[in-house]
This record gives sequence, structure tokens and C-alpha cells, in this order.
Amino acid sequence: MTETRLRTVISLFFMVSHVLILFAVLLLFLTHRLTDGEFTTTMGILVPVVSALTTLAITYAIGVKEKKQHAAESQHLSVLYVFAALLFPTAFVLLLFILVIMKGLDLFSSFEQFKISLGAAETIFAGYTAKVMASLFGKEPPA
Repeated sequence: MTETRLRTVISLFFMVSHVLILFAVLLLFLTHRLTDGEFTTTMGILVPVVSALTTLAITYAIGVKEKKQHAAESQHLSVLYVFAALLFPTAFVLLLFILVIMKGLDLFSSFEQFKISLGAAETIFAGYTAKVMASLFGKEPPA
């Protein structure tokens, strides 16, 4: 896989995931599965990390607004790098979705348990995901 293709896949994934996670939390609030306080706390936990990662993807998308720039040749990446670049962001986003769904199904004994689970998920996976994202998006898009 080329660097340009991987950047495109990861960018699309984060942009869509960002919107879907926030809509899922909003849906829980609108269906009264989250109180006002729980909603604001949940958004306060999720938005900073997810937004920071999505900002890298959006910055890349804006940087390659011309098709010529986007189609530029890029280097082929190692299988191990592609695997890590796909594994950690995917695991991170899936874990967040699963935790939000579990909250919606009342599978946590308390909101505190849900809140700690979100924090733990972000602590465990956000660092790895941010490292992958920085290595992939830290430099300028190909010219």
C-alpha cells in the first residue's frame, strides 16, 4: 500500500468515525439514556481526543484539494507499518463505539464505571493512535 492511499483511508475513517461517535452519544441523550450531566461529561471526555486525531485527517484532506496533488506518487509502505497504522486507530474507534453502545444498553453498573472505561480506553489507545497519526500526517502531503 502506498503512503497516499493509507493517508486517504485513515482520513476517511477518522472523519466518518468522529461524526458517528458523536451522533451515537447524541442519540443516547435524546433517547434519555444519558442525563444532562452525563451527556456533557461524555462529550467532554470524547471530543478532545477524537477531534485532535480527526484534525490531522482534515488538515491532510484540505492540503490535497487538487486531484493532481492527491494522485502524486508516494512511497510503498511496509506491511508491518500498514498493519500498525490500521490496527490502533481501528481498535481505538471500535472500543469507543462499543463502550457507548454498552452504555446505551445499560451494561455498566454506574455512569462512573462508563466514565472510567472511556478514560482508560483513551489512555490505552489514544497514545498509540496519535503516534501512528503523527508519523503518517506529520509531514506535508506529497506535492
